[in-house]
Amino acid sequence: MPKLFKKEKEWPRVRFFKARNNYVVDAGTKISPIDPITGERKRIREYYSTKQEAELFAEQCRIKLKNEGLGGFTLSKNQQVDAEKALQILNGKASLVKATEYFMRFNNLSESDKAVSDLVTEFLDHKKKQKMLGEKGASDRTINDYKHRLGLLSEQFGNLSINEFNEGIFLDWILSRGDARGLTRTTKALFSYAVNENYLPEHPMKRRTPVAKIEKPSVLEDNHWRSLILTALETQNHRNSNRGEPIDLLACVTLGLWCGLRPEAELKRLDWSDINIDEGFVNIHDDWKVKIGRHVAIPECAKSLLHKCIRKKGPIINPRNFRKRWDWLRQTADVMNSWDSDIMRHTFASMLYGLNGDKQKVINELGHCNDSMLRHYINHGAKMKKRAKEFFSFTAPLPNSESELTELTA
Repeated sequence: MPKLFKKEKEWPRVRFFKARNNYVVDAGTKISPIDPITGERKRIREYYSTKQEAELFAEQCRIKLKNEGLGGFTLSKNQQVDAEKALQILNGKASLVKATEYFMRFNNLSESDKAVSDLVTEFLDHKKKQKMLGEKGASDRTINDYKHRLGLLSEQFGNLSINEFNEGIFLDWILSRGDARGLTRTTKALFSYAVNENYLPEHPMKRRTPVAKIEKPSVLEDNHWRSLILTALETQNHRNSNRGEPIDLLACVTLGLWCGLRPEAELKRLDWSDINIDEGFVNIHDDWKVKIGRHVAIPECAKSLLHKCIRKKGPIINPRNFRKRWDWLRQTADVMNSWDSDIMRHTFASMLYGLNGDKQKVINELGHCNDSMLRHYINHGAKMKKRAKEFFSFTAPLPNSESELTELTA
């Protein structure tokens, strides 16, 4: 029989086992935690090699019972160790209760551990379905923008689970890249989708998308727009390779310069059936860049140029090898160094205001124009009345051969 060191009724009992040559502290079952599997309480027995260690543990039990009552023993020893480790991980940034509440919010969501790269793939598939259904916010241009920017996001954070993604690491990244607005806008759209699909309980991005900075519109110099249109006129049948398509970009340049059409959303969608040269208008469809279509007036100088186009059927821009043909034309016209994507549209708007000083006419012809950009057109166009008159009274000579191109564009 083990020898008792305390009275029989004193708790917890401390005994010495001579056969084992050790000490046992027996706390019974009344204060032991309930086993989550069996639902029963397991008897608490702790063994020590020395009497001093056994007495110390027994005293700790008495103190804890006095301070916390039986509730102080609802955690097992392993659970207490886990709690201490958790507090070390938190390092004072949150209480264990707050951290547990945060975990439980995500734990109830079946897809919260989805990788960012998988969310990007799913989101792009969703956008493609929206496009097929004709829903708003799913144009080719919008989807391509998402593919590019979310591709960058996926490269950086693709292996991270979406519940680990946070605004802090995102801000560090975009500050190093210098692309705050575009990446913020597309990333917020991505995680809005995750919240709507109940993958996350709340949006990890709280900051507002930076306001777009409106730059001063770029306008082609007189020698540049003349060179561009004359080069387009004289090279309609030219092929920049033996197997390439004819350059055939006179209509594209004419409608870009004298009608201010958008290069992607409008010019690339136009068909010759949308052009009425005799009546003098271009039909822009309702379902293109904006939801309200419009008729854009064709100035007399542009009518003359459109009549000189060698092809007047099918799409205004032949899509085959378009990029190579377009680059060749601009390089040949020596305008590449001053080029940006909307320069023909900006040139048209500034010239139009310079011609008549009518800002409402500029708005009507462009389809829509925000106040900041309109102010730029007005400020710039007001100083170019003489240039505008020459621009809208342009008459192209009709050379006898392509050999005269150099003289015309000089």
